[in-house]
Amino acid sequence: MNIGIDIDDTITKTSEITDQYAKEYTEKELKRKFELKKIDILDPMWARHLYGWSSEEDKKFWNLYYERIMRNVEPKEYAIETINELSKENNIVIITARLYKDEIITSQITKEWLKKYNINYNKLFVGYLDKRYISKENDIELFIDDSFNTCKQISESGIRTILMNSRINKKMENDKLERVFSWKDIREKIKTLEGVK
Repeated sequence: MNIGIDIDDTITKTSEITDQYAKEYTEKELKRKFELKKIDILDPMWARHLYGWSSEEDKKFWNLYYERIMRNVEPKEYAIETINELSKENNIVIITARLYKDEIITSQITKEWLKKYNINYNKLFVGYLDKRYISKENDIELFIDDSFNTCKQISESGIRTILMNSRINKKMENDKLERVFSWKDIREKIKTLEGVK
């Protein structure tokens, strides 16, 4: 089976490390008190809403910290073990929306990170905001992502989809999407799927 997997907030703890760097940025660069706003976030560009930044402050943050976030983010618990177990009998295709100034730089950082954590995969695609075409082109049969919109689009294109719970999708519901809260949940769900070994 061909399994498509997103990276940020699916394999990785991206929100957590972003919070850490956002605190550093707010206090050191912006010289003001850091405060995580207690609001529901539905926008994929959630950082500026959650941290109370202007558009300019948000842009400056990503310019300063995005590469560090990509390099230093940690994997979610059981993500590596589950992906590597699946890779023994399935094709793992990593498809990420990541884009940092230059696709080559982003690809290189991402490859280095995957190598650092010994994550087995067959293909890597970087910079895909709309993942439908690349999923169809690679005959993806199961897709795992934290983006509600991506999961909805992928599901509507006929691919079975698992939605990883995150701060930007926790209030969103769709009967066709199977929500999970951890890679342990994914392991259990995948055991029940026909065609996945």
